Amino acid sequence: MRNFVIFTLLLCLLMGTGLVAVADDATPDIAYDGLDISDYQKDVDWEAIARNKRIKYVYIKATEGVTYKSKRYRSYLEQARKHGIKVGSYHFMRTGSSVHDQFENFKSVVKKSEQDLLPLIDIEVHNGWTNQQIRDSLKVFADLIEKHYGCKPMVYTGAYFYNNILGRAFNDYPLFIARYANTPPVINGASWTLWQFSEKGRVEGISTPVDLSCFNKGTSLHSILIKDNHSRSSRHHEATEKKEKTEKEAKAAPKPSKHQEKEDKKKVEKERKAKERAEKLRKEEEEKQRKQAAEQEKKRKHAAEQEKAKREKEQRAAEEKARREAEKRAAEEKAKLEKEQHEAEKRAAEAEKKALEAERRAAEAQKRAQEEERLKAEEEVRKAEAEKAAAEAEKAAAEKKQKELEERAKKQQAQPSKQQQRRQSQRARQQQQRQNQRQQSQQQKNNSNTERTNKSSADND
Repeated sequence: MRNFVIFTLLLCLLMGTGLVAVADDATPDIAYDGLDISDYQKDVDWEAIARNKRIKYVYIKATEGVTYKSKRYRSYLEQARKHGIKVGSYHFMRTGSSVHDQFENFKSVVKKSEQDLLPLIDIEVHNGWTNQQIRDSLKVFADLIEKHYGCKPMVYTGAYFYNNILGRAFNDYPLFIARYANTPPVINGASWTLWQFSEKGRVEGISTPVDLSCFNKGTSLHSILIKDNHSRSSRHHEATEKKEKTEKEAKAAPKPSKHQEKEDKKKVEKERKAKERAEKLRKEEEEKQRKQAAEQEKKRKHAAEQEKAKREKEQRAAEEKARREAEKRAAEEKAKLEKEQHEAEKRAAEAEKKALEAERRAAEAQKRAQEEERLKAEEEVRKAEAEKAAAEAEKAAAEKKQKELEERAKKQQAQPSKQQQRRQSQRARQQQQRQNQRQQSQQQKNNSNTERTNKSSADND
């Protein structure tokens, strides 16, 4: 128990200098290069973070889904930039929501001019979406970010999630992979840039557990920068200058006495032995943690296999159900088609029967019309013949009458009749009467003129 307490105190001392990152689920000898924080970390001592030479970058959670905006994001960002820390922002992507709306939420909070690091998309859940929908939506989100910020975003997810859901669709993107174990993640066909090896790290300046991450071999801060800007803030420069000044003053100080040197040697030896004991305890603890990690990994794999088997079983059951439903629908569709075909044939037969009946009726009507036309033609022939016979009879009668008139006229010309004589005498008398009437009328007119003349003469007198 005493050794364990000593070991713990030594580790705390070393952690305060930033030399070792200790996490409950990560090996103590994994050196961290940066961390990511959210509102969960609450108050952060940014001066302490800036003093920690191991911290080369900090990612800050900005938004989540369509509506969530981090309350501490703005203060975190301003303080980090004030202390010369390279800073980036990430969005926690929610499946089932519009990626365009989520991008607008992220864009409204994260300003391009305030970013040092590549934008980061955190995708960990797939509720309500299929694997293909996740890949398609993430690609749309990544394209929107690239178009707006002028660089490809980094994709953050777990090793299992990437290998089994995202697949190889994002192998050409910078990858930030989470795997809480003592061995780095293995990605299908790609290489990761950052590895988040702990979610329970402890660093000076943050009172709560924090996510720790490190670079892959061959990568560095330059790999995740939007622009090549390695300058620190004036406060960080002042801290560096102050440290250099202290070192110079220490070198310029007077040489210690022999007694002081002896005491210093004892102190160094004591510290060396303490470190050896701490190293021994650390190795024992490391071995213990390795065994625990192996056991946890074994359990995780077993649970993953069980989950996989369960999903496969559910998938097979779903496929079988879908197959049966498809067969049922196909049978119903076939029966429906056969019924429709039978009804169509029945309607066609009825229509054909009606058509034949119509044709028969039309033929009978045509036959009756032809018979009527024949009878009408015969009637017209008979009528024409009767008219012809009547005309001939009338002609014969006219000819006979004309002949009789001619014979009568000949007789009259030879001897005038008494009637003609009477007519001639009557006409002579009528002419004489008309002549007498004219003479009388003329005489009356003359008398009238004479009277008017005499009257006019008398009036003049």
